[in-house]
Amino acid sequence: MAVFARTKLVMYDNCFPEDPAEFELKYVGPNPIAVYQRMYELMKTVWRAGDKDIQEDQYNYGKSDVEKIKVRWHLHRDVDRFTYFWVRFDLSASGNEKSGNAYIRIKPILMTEYPQDTVWQRSLLYEMLRTFWHRAFYHNKRREYMDNCRDITSFFLKKMKEYFKYLAEEAEKS
Repeated sequence: MAVFARTKLVMYDNCFPEDPAEFELKYVGPNPIAVYQRMYELMKTVWRAGDKDIQEDQYNYGKSDVEKIKVRWHLHRDVDRFTYFWVRFDLSASGNEKSGNAYIRIKPILMTEYPQDTVWQRSLLYEMLRTFWHRAFYHNKRREYMDNCRDITSFFLKKMKEYFKYLAEEAEKS
């Protein structure tokens, strides 16, 4: 759970500090609207997140001769008391069961928050002790979390690509 504090020190790191910090996938083929449901299921299973950890910020859906959907999710998964994964997922898809396209963008971030509400937490001595503790012990833990974030993101991208292949193969069978 994120630190509840009015004032806090926030450390914000892209899980992939080198380019690309955001990942993009494009699918061209049949039934692109099915990507919506599969993507949500994969977010829950791959990131080991519950429904309460995923917020759907934007949702636009329209149907005429083609269906169109545009969605933005934010996933917030706690790693420990101070650190959590915050991942933004964007999906825009349009098409029908015969053809269409889907575009996915993913931005994974590792955030660490230290509360600074009390007088003690804002004191120079506390900040020196916290800095020492962070550099001596917690910095390596955050590196592990960054590696974990990279692995999970790569696995998610791999599973989405497999699903794109599955959709194309199902259309060929029909």
